[in-house]
Amino acid sequence: MAKSRFHLFRYQLLPRDRYFQGDLYGPNSVDELIKQKNELFSAALRAPTLFKSERTEVNVQKLVDSDDFFLYRIAVNRSVNLETKDFGSRPADHWPKIWVAIWNHPDKQLIAVQHRTQAFQKPIAAARLLMKSLEEPLSRHQLVAAAEPLFEEKVFWDLVDKHKGRIKKVEFELVTPNMASISKALPDDLRSFAKRTNAVKSTLSLESDPESALVLEKSDEVVEGLASYTSEGGGNVSISLAGIKKKISTSTTVKEIEVADAKLEGDADAVAEILKSLMK
Repeated sequence: MAKSRFHLFRYQLLPRDRYFQGDLYGPNSVDELIKQKNELFSAALRAPTLFKSERTEVNVQKLVDSDDFFLYRIAVNRSVNLETKDFGSRPADHWPKIWVAIWNHPDKQLIAVQHRTQAFQKPIAAARLLMKSLEEPLSRHQLVAAAEPLFEEKVFWDLVDKHKGRIKKVEFELVTPNMASISKALPDDLRSFAKRTNAVKSTLSLESDPESALVLEKSDEVVEGLASYTSEGGGNVSISLAGIKKKISTSTTVKEIEVADAKLEGDADAVAEILKSLMK
């Protein structure tokens, strides 16, 4: 049975400026803004500019808008040259399409993007297009959105075990936490420090002496917390090894779900329920 793969991403909604003094036509404080962030995000998902790009012609069809769950079909114009009977060629429009699901519950904030290379070489390109198209409607309300891939935490620890004694540098790229369901893994000091300094993103870098190597143990609560948080879509981890210039990044090992193609041909509400059950 043919199946389609979906890559999973988590987005976080953050105040552009935690020290702003309120909006004349919106939230009066940062606390009020954070309470309304998902409602404002839902409004942005209904904007006519969603998924629009200056570089690529995109057609968007919203199929489900129910409570906090949205389902779209996205078609991208990938023009092709067709060979003709007279041994020539002619240009033709080609609109490969993908499914995109967004679960805007405050404890979820998940995106599932169908993997179909005819439309996008990698699903993260579609996720980035989505985030880019949301910048303007969110900025009106002093919000920014940051999306990162989910990955299995085991991937990080497998890399650590595999390259033990050769790891020279590890960089944890972190989105400032704004979801209680995943941010509890981070040390309190790190969470509060990022918020106090008005940071949207931060990078924690660990580097050994050139003649030595980092020691990363799962029993270390701080390292374990950083690995757990990033794996849940809170950021990315890159690892530098002795003698190798290219970094190893966890962003290349995205968590996936699979759906039978036959089920994707059904009613849109049924497709939404299937994807939602798998995104849990």
